[in-house]
Amino acid sequence: MRDSVSGQYIAVIDLHIHSTASDGSFSPLQILHMAGEQGIEAISLTDHDTIEGVKELLDELSLSSVEFITGVEISCEPPSSFSHLGSIHLLGYGFSPYDRQLHDLLTQAQESRKQRNPKIISRLRELGIDISMEQVQQRFGDRMGRPHIAEYLKDTGVVDTFEQAFDKYLGKGKPAHVKKFKVSCQQAIKILLDAGGVPVLAHPGLLDFSGAKQMEDFIRTLVSFGLQGIEVYHTDNDTKIRRQLEKMAGKYKLLVTGGSDFHGDFTPGVKLGRGKDNIQVEFSVFRELAGRVAAIRRLHTRLDILEENLGHHFADRTLLENALCHRSYLNEHQKSCLSDNERLEFLGDAVLGLCVGHILMAESPSRKEGQLSRIRSSLVSEPALADMARSVDLGRFVKLGKGEAVSGGAQKNSILSDTFEAVIAAVYLDAGFDKVFDLVSDLFGPCMEKKLSGVDVVDYKSALQEHAQEVWSCVPVYSLTGESGPDHEKIFQVSLQVAHIATTGTGKTKKSAEQDAAQKALVIIKG
Repeated sequence: MRDSVSGQYIAVIDLHIHSTASDGSFSPLQILHMAGEQGIEAISLTDHDTIEGVKELLDELSLSSVEFITGVEISCEPPSSFSHLGSIHLLGYGFSPYDRQLHDLLTQAQESRKQRNPKIISRLRELGIDISMEQVQQRFGDRMGRPHIAEYLKDTGVVDTFEQAFDKYLGKGKPAHVKKFKVSCQQAIKILLDAGGVPVLAHPGLLDFSGAKQMEDFIRTLVSFGLQGIEVYHTDNDTKIRRQLEKMAGKYKLLVTGGSDFHGDFTPGVKLGRGKDNIQVEFSVFRELAGRVAAIRRLHTRLDILEENLGHHFADRTLLENALCHRSYLNEHQKSCLSDNERLEFLGDAVLGLCVGHILMAESPSRKEGQLSRIRSSLVSEPALADMARSVDLGRFVKLGKGEAVSGGAQKNSILSDTFEAVIAAVYLDAGFDKVFDLVSDLFGPCMEKKLSGVDVVDYKSALQEHAQEVWSCVPVYSLTGESGPDHEKIFQVSLQVAHIATTGTGKTKKSAEQDAAQKALVIIKG
């Protein structure tokens, strides 16, 4: 991004952005494209009490040069001695999006939000305003909150401006205000840390402190809970506040972060990466944040969390530790593991195949061998096992060498599926077949039920890969060859090459374009 005064290039980031997943007007994918077009080097999507937008972006990041770190903004109750501050917002960065505690907290918040919206609509109707949930949802979709209701009130002429909707009806103390779900600051900080993330106090300059001393007392209290940073560079922080916050960050060894608090059309005048043309958060902030995330993960990657996710606590923890040791890590840390996990992977493949085969035989006595083999193959395919690994948040526990870690190895299907098989073998060696059979039954139950009922969505990529490996001993290669259309309606084109077959697929995402290309290849194969 070019500096507006000097004209020199500055590597700028934005760590505070909202999308349509909460109360922004642009979709997650639109924001990613906008960041790339505007020269923003790194972003974090920090929607209120949800990471659905983050999950949408994870499959699309390979298409963008913009660096990305997971994010969320959690609404919290302040400690009792600071109750006058009202709602406190904590930003979380770098956490695993598959952490179960965080998932449970955000699910609770979203359920509360769903119950809150009808109550707001009901109060507006009691005030004589012609509005319904259906009308607002038709305009904005199911993901709606107060900003969408405010925008609807403006569009229908009930108020003149977006801000007036809050000042007159929706703000705290106004007739249509409904209190939202909030978790304690202490609990939110703990959950973010346990998820491998970095908790940061959002826009402290907007809180109603009596003075600098009270602000410091509050920040010191949060530091005692485990706070790791404060948002110094925010579009609504003036120079005086920034200097106070920088001083406190240095005193308490806190990270300095910043962002625009971009909400798109819902906050006119606030621009992505620039705020009100008064912030330029440099890339060094992102590097320091990424470094703190790595340090937090080393401290908070507790294997008891993984054991809880698996439903098995190991009598011999070294089996689990060995199952998590990738060969790239062992190459760099020769004395850290007894061996890499490849022998366990070999055993786990056999154990998993036996367990899944046994369950299929019992659950589907009328199916023939060919049908059962195809179902088993789909259940234990690399993509399926990688998804199973994500369901227990396995990725952040895998020990990887530096190069593999930097390249995103913890989310690669090949590494996740292999490690999952190694963990299955570790459970078998630790507790025997009955235990591992029960564990596999619990984990695979829902997807197996879908497969057997015939309502599973067809995964053409997996089917093509299995055929290619079996018949030609190779794997399909997908390449992005083009994209067209405006940012909000991008169409991607992907080429596929496998053996002697070449096809082209299109879709609104890279993933859907790859599926389209794979489906066309399968049609050719079947003749």
